[in-house]
Amino acid sequence: MANVSVIGAGAFGTALAIYANHIGHTVKLWAHDPNVTNTIKNSNENVTYLPGIKIDSKIKVTSDLQEALYKSELVLLVTPSAYYRETLKQLTPYLKENMLITSFVKGIENKTHALMSDIFEEILPTFKNKISYLSGPSFAKELALNKPINLACASYDIEMARRVQTLLHSPLMRIYTSDDVKGIEIAGALKNVIAIACGTSDGLKAGLSARAALMTRGLIEMTRFGVALNASPITFLGLAGVGDLILTCTGDLSRNRTLGLKIAEGLVVSDILKSQKAVAEGYVTVKPAYELAKKLNIDTPIINAVYSVCYENKNAKEAAHMLMERSMKDEFEGIK
Repeated sequence: MANVSVIGAGAFGTALAIYANHIGHTVKLWAHDPNVTNTIKNSNENVTYLPGIKIDSKIKVTSDLQEALYKSELVLLVTPSAYYRETLKQLTPYLKENMLITSFVKGIENKTHALMSDIFEEILPTFKNKISYLSGPSFAKELALNKPINLACASYDIEMARRVQTLLHSPLMRIYTSDDVKGIEIAGALKNVIAIACGTSDGLKAGLSARAALMTRGLIEMTRFGVALNASPITFLGLAGVGDLILTCTGDLSRNRTLGLKIAEGLVVSDILKSQKAVAEGYVTVKPAYELAKKLNIDTPIINAVYSVCYENKNAKEAAHMLMERSMKDEFEGIK
């Protein structure tokens, strides 16, 4: 068993802490907000992000990074992508050479268009081969309730991924290893954008056939990104690609799908976001994804449509019509 530090006490970070404690690790959970820390300490529950699920008192909760990382052997990064860079800078003084680091953070940084691995390598270059990236179909609530989950873990040094696999694998969580860091990251980031499109389609009563088409064509756009950034197309057929895409686009617990459903009701996106406690990562990601696609000359009509609705106030029905009225294409254009 190991000393595990979970950095980020949102829904998924809290669920990971519960899971790691359940399989026998000694766990510390770091929350940026002291109010969240105090609430968990007082009620053994994260009422803000994961209400209704008890947190074992053996899990030490803190807002002090030095305390959270003291004697840590495995560090799990689970912050919103918008705060990833700043969190890494704060972590730097407390990281030790013997620590394994695993990132669950999915997204593309605004302005720089950097993936989370790019940011990590910029700030912590000496740890490049000691970090792995976990992704796959997983809802926080189901993880916390001990429902079975399968994930993919990628590292430039696959032996690092296998070490993380050994520490976190259990009958409740099967972990498969990979060396395609970029593919795992791109899939994890862009599936959230496609989920907004699917939620909007469902809200507009476009039908199950339309949802299936959006998911499939969304997968094509994700894979085009992968090809452009030297990822393996095969990765997008796995857990981080098809697996997470299916879950996020169809599951009722998906924040991104829920955002799409509310968009279909005609609500203003900024107003929807203000009413949500947790971040819908697809909204954050679609802007840099849209800009990066332009830069790399990648054809991404679904991503473009979601961007136009989220950031240009385009009517959802108009965006849907634009998608259907485009010129005819070859199915695998931009991939083969």
